[in-house]
Amino acid sequence: MWFFMITSYILVILSGIGIILIGINHYLNIWATHHITLDLFVSIIFIATQTLVIFFFVGAGVNVKEYTQANQDIGDKFYKGILGIKRKLYPPTLMVTILFMIMVILDGGFFLGKVKEWWFHIVYVLTLYYYTKATGAQHKAFIGSTNIVLAMTKTERQEKEQENLPL
Repeated sequence: MWFFMITSYILVILSGIGIILIGINHYLNIWATHHITLDLFVSIIFIATQTLVIFFFVGAGVNVKEYTQANQDIGDKFYKGILGIKRKLYPPTLMVTILFMIMVILDGGFFLGKVKEWWFHIVYVLTLYYYTKATGAQHKAFIGSTNIVLAMTKTERQEKEQENLPL
């Protein structure tokens, strides 16, 4: 769990740097080769990052569901909690992914002379906005899922401690 979270944070930071580099490269041509190579390189990192984040929460949801099914005496409060986290996380994460893909396509389309530049400007600003929104939602979701897992293990530890008490 911790490995995926730390890796996600590192990749989210690299993705943010990549988005900024795409914007700088669009206006200042800092990348020595063709623009599309930078876009594709950043796209690989960005899509891998968002996939890892979504994969983490899908896996966490499955684990929590299995735990609550195995321990029906605790109810479904943990599972409902993880579902609430996913409801808040998925919309901005999916929106930034879609906007990012559109931004990269428009950047390439502009440099091929097929798209007007103002389309890139609009989508780039929206991508930056949703990137910050999605990053905040992801951070809150990581905190929330960690708290759920800690609460679940606390319940399990308390049960084990009570079983081991001498009479």
